[in-house]
Amino acid sequence: MFTRRTLLSHGLALLGGVRFLRDLTKAIFDPPMIYTFQEEFDGPAGSAPDPSKWRYDLGRWADNDELETYTDSRANSYLDGNGNLVIKAIKVTERGGRSRRVTYTSARLQTQDTFSQTYGTWEARIKVDLATGTWPAWWAIGESYSAVGWPRCGEIDMVEVYGQRGWPADSTVHVASTSDGDDISKVTSIPGGVDTDWHVYRLVWDASSMKFYFDPAQNPVPYQTVTPTDLPSWPFGSENPQFMILNLAVGGRGGGRVPASFKSATLLVDYIRVSR
Repeated sequence: MFTRRTLLSHGLALLGGVRFLRDLTKAIFDPPMIYTFQEEFDGPAGSAPDPSKWRYDLGRWADNDELETYTDSRANSYLDGNGNLVIKAIKVTERGGRSRRVTYTSARLQTQDTFSQTYGTWEARIKVDLATGTWPAWWAIGESYSAVGWPRCGEIDMVEVYGQRGWPADSTVHVASTSDGDDISKVTSIPGGVDTDWHVYRLVWDASSMKFYFDPAQNPVPYQTVTPTDLPSWPFGSENPQFMILNLAVGGRGGGRVPASFKSATLLVDYIRVSR
């Protein structure tokens, strides 16, 4: 004879079995994501980015007529204690007698020698303040850079945001011309543009194409697709993995004229996750 207690125990056992089957099915058909690179930028406020993942490019970076000097100072790159990386460009004014000298410092972090990969899903959650005269970017170039130079090494710009007036934020793939080695690219502006809120940028890359997404949870269709037949001398094969760069440039072609009122600007990164 079944009592209330035995019915309850049988019911709990059945429920446990259902949960077990649900969890087993999820583990088989929806396994947890395994990242080849994962950076959540957790750490105490004011601390440095993880040195096992990030290296610094240092000094004056005059490419594209940029004005900044890159440093590894905590004034220019640090964790904010809330799970974000902050890259900060700062105006520096030096006075001497009646003269005044204005310079700019910032940071450029990269994963050369720590991480590079061909193909996979590359995703970052980023926030910019759209300061006029600045040029924040998350991008990648080939490991062959030191041997063949740019643009033969290839470049993938997951997102570039321009302080130059009239230039919309975009994603670009760069290669070298087969005739003279000059830059040839395919570029698409990000639909609707970029504002000062947090946004997710995703690259899905395999042997057949690169697909670029903006806030993919809300916009599941890529806004740009680039295939090997779209550009000559495709350098994005397994022999030339790409490493990442995060930087905040000042001035230059993409930043444009820096206003006299400029004091500082920031690029915030919540996470970067790369999977196969």
